[in-house]
Amino acid sequence: MPCTPFGSTATCGRSRRTLSERVASSVRQGFVVAAVVTLLGSNVSAGHATPRVTPPTGDRAGLALLERVHHAYADVPAVALTGQAGTLSFRFIVVLRSGIVVAEQFEGREPSKVTMLVARRGGPTFAREPGTSCWRALRSSDPQAFENIGLQFPDQPRMRVRAPRTTSTGWLLPVVVDGDPGTFTIDRGSVRVRLISVGPPGHLALERVSVLHDVPRLTSVVPHC
Repeated sequence: MPCTPFGSTATCGRSRRTLSERVASSVRQGFVVAAVVTLLGSNVSAGHATPRVTPPTGDRAGLALLERVHHAYADVPAVALTGQAGTLSFRFIVVLRSGIVVAEQFEGREPSKVTMLVARRGGPTFAREPGTSCWRALRSSDPQAFENIGLQFPDQPRMRVRAPRTTSTGWLLPVVVDGDPGTFTIDRGSVRVRLISVGPPGHLALERVSVLHDVPRLTSVVPHC
């Protein structure tokens, strides 16, 4: 199974990951963050407790812009993040309540393989992996477990914000999550994120962010393994 961040899928049963897997892993962890998923706190402890929320740190101007972004998602019910990393295409559905992530779903597709992850606030992340028909509850330490449940969108755990750069259409807000670089492209009019880039120059994965106007129904995680 590929590894990814905004929520990341990690390698299963292999000691080494391909470049696309490493980028994808970085994408799902939160690069919501956003996407191939480590950008859009801390782990869901024991798979059930509410995570301890640690706010982003870093540049003062960057944090002020991020606060404006938080306010822009206060009345948004959900967002979708979509992208491609190598042979992996992926889609995140992130359900929000007052701008806070309360549920998330990841679907990653490779040739002949589909991986799904689903988590709701107060519970563990469940995984349905290629070749299986049941859902496995993941430990909070599992690299595939979502870490951004309970955080404001598009925050990621252990996120450090750098100084924003102004563009003709808004801002670029660079961030670092666990040493991995990423950038939020923010629209001037809505002050919402429209694109998340994850990874070093030359190996970027892009996540396109769109607002959903209704709360989607996430996949049911039954039967359990």
